[in-house]
Parts: sequence; C-alpha cells; structure tokens
Amino acid sequence: MNIALTFLVLSAPFVLTALLTWAAHRSGVLRLTLDQFRLAAPMAGRLFEDDRDLARMAHDADAIRTRFERQPSWPNAGATGERR
Repeated sequence: MNIALTFLVLSAPFVLTALLTWAAHRSGVLRLTLDQFRLAAPMAGRLFEDDRDLARMAHDADAIRTRFERQPSWPNAGATGERR
C-alpha cells in the first residue's frame, strides 16, 4: 500500500501538468501570449507599443534571413590574392 501511495503522490504533479497543458491547447484560455508580458512604466503606460524601430528591425532580420536562404554565403570582397 505504501508503494502505491508513494507512486500516486510522486506522479500527481506530472498528471496535473498534463491536464493543464491539454486544457490550454483545447480551449485557448490558459494559453500564454506575448501581449500578456508587455513592459509598462509608472505614469507612462505601456512601453514599445507602437515602436517603429521594432518593426524596422524585424523587417531587416527578415531581409537577412531571405537573403541567406537564396545565397547562403557571405559576399566576397573581390580582391582574393596579394596584389602589387
């Protein structure tokens, strides 16, 4: 009996985690999103809410990613040997 009770106590957190994960994916209520973790300052409101720099950085990262998908090596400088 003690072994069964020990197994039940030790497996309870894993079962609870599995149930919460299943409920979160099923209903979408417990799902975490980035909007839940926005930075805010006292008497200033939310920070970086409509920041054009973040949009520009995301666009630049997409441009770099797609460039390396097409040509996956750095461009060559042109002069490859010693010239005099």
